[in-house]
Amino acid sequence: MINNIGSWLKNNWVIALSVIWLVVGLVLLLVYLCLFKFVNWTVLSGFATWVLAGGIFLAFWQIREARKSTNAQIAVEMFKELRNYETVEKLRLIYNLKPEDIKDKTKEIDYVLDRLNMLGALVANGIVDKKLAIESYGGFSALRCWDRLCTDYIRIEQHDRGYYYENYEAFARLALEYFHKEGIEINLCGVDVVEKLWKNTLLQPRSLEEIKGKRKKKRTS
Repeated sequence: MINNIGSWLKNNWVIALSVIWLVVGLVLLLVYLCLFKFVNWTVLSGFATWVLAGGIFLAFWQIREARKSTNAQIAVEMFKELRNYETVEKLRLIYNLKPEDIKDKTKEIDYVLDRLNMLGALVANGIVDKKLAIESYGGFSALRCWDRLCTDYIRIEQHDRGYYYENYEAFARLALEYFHKEGIEINLCGVDVVEKLWKNTLLQPRSLEEIKGKRKKKRTS
């Protein structure tokens, strides 16, 4: 019995705290009545404020829990998108692309980059945890795609279009920094992509701050 109560309190501590908050307020009101035998508007206003404060806390907690649930669902759906058969097949195609074949595979490339760009946007806005996104969702794929496409496709498209998959680029930079710090190798055709990109700053994806800085500088120039 005690164990069941303890388990319920652990899982529903916010509800329990709200009930305790309300009970304490009622007890204080009853104590005041016993001592002074009457209630004025100041006391009633104070009691209403007490109850309102508890209600606001409960509302914020419910919003926070709803957001966590929504974010978790988004993360799950993104994981499915990056691990389904069609995406995996297109990733393999990109990894084996030769520069001269890229222009004939733009549909497949954009299909993958669209999803990595969305993942980057979710990470940038704090909806998906950065470490989780890098380790479990798309960090490895992001760097391999960047290594294969940055010179012969992405930079060309950015020059022609302006804005082009910048959230993906920023996510690839986060992945590069993380894997370099952790000493993790990511091989593509026998080459460690992390070491290659880290040593060649011209090939490195830009951070979100660098992207925004360049955009701002371009506007003011």
